[in-house]
Amino acid sequence: MSQHELLVQLVKQLPTDFEPHGSRSCTDDWGPDCSCGCKHFLELAGTLGYDWGVCSHIQSPRAGLLTFEHMGCRFFEEGEEADENGSKHN
Repeated sequence: MSQHELLVQLVKQLPTDFEPHGSRSCTDDWGPDCSCGCKHFLELAGTLGYDWGVCSHIQSPRAGLLTFEHMGCRFFEEGEEADENGSKHN
């Protein structure tokens, strides 16, 4: 079993997550997800951080929880982007 498959089994799924993880429709209730650069998505170390992290937005239902980047959250806030020199800016 891969590490990704193990995390899929461990992650807590909430009704507020996008389908198939929760009850929110990606079509009817779409909004950006963590993969769109949410500043509250703290990526896991290593290659798992490409898909997995922990939500640090205190008001989010996913606060403090292991989160797959496509689970979705209504508390998305755009983070800083790094340019090719590694300097971060909005």
